[in-house]
Amino acid sequence: MRDTPLNLSDAQARTNPTSTGTVSTNVIDLEQDSAATVILTDDQIEGYMNVILTAVAYTSGGTEGIVLEVRNADNSDGATGAEVVGAMEVPLTDVVAGKKFSVPFRRDIAERYVAGWLRAKSTTYTGTITVDADLADLPISDNEVLQKVTS
Repeated sequence: MRDTPLNLSDAQARTNPTSTGTVSTNVIDLEQDSAATVILTDDQIEGYMNVILTAVAYTSGGTEGIVLEVRNADNSDGATGAEVVGAMEVPLTDVVAGKKFSVPFRRDIAERYVAGWLRAKSTTYTGTITVDADLADLPISDNEVLQKVTS
């Protein structure tokens, strides 16, 4: 991938996640950089979506936990026509502030956009889960933090 991880979420609050779920703040366009230069077309994408639960508030529901997904699609909304290329089920007991997860993903022929997705596994999780997430070459270790984008 890249030397610098691609940021998907920076302290993104997900309030009352349902089994439908919500997309990350950033959806990465694999075909263009900020200068509109094509950087990847129909190539293989693989790596890890590293996620840190930075804050967790739980009231009820979500008894089966949450699911973290990496999605790839031709549509920038991360939902329409998106295919799940990596997923991890997180039991409710692990949905706690400070927990770190690495979701491996791989797709042989990439579509244009890649996004992170968070959803309740079945019943609605009542509360808020705040996450940092990025795409990187390696899984996150216990002593690492995600690299933040400078202002």
